[in-house]
Amino acid sequence: MMLAIGFVGGMFWLYVDTSPKTKAGLPSVVIITVCFAVLFAVALAAFLGLRRRRRWHWAAQAVLMLSLPLIYEVVLAHLQTP
Repeated sequence: MMLAIGFVGGMFWLYVDTSPKTKAGLPSVVIITVCFAVLFAVALAAFLGLRRRRRWHWAAQAVLMLSLPLIYEVVLAHLQTP
């Protein structure tokens, strides 16, 4: 998902001067891309901790579960902006 949204962000960046609507939408696309990158990093840490049987894997799982509602709210807020 992060790669797909990152690609969309790249296209927005390339065509930012073509339309005022594109220019206005670029910050939201960047924020959403960063949110998915953070989600990917946290999920990867949780997975690797579990896979390698590290002691901290439960903490990483808790961070993942606590970050989901926050990331959901940020993405939803930026998707609903006009």
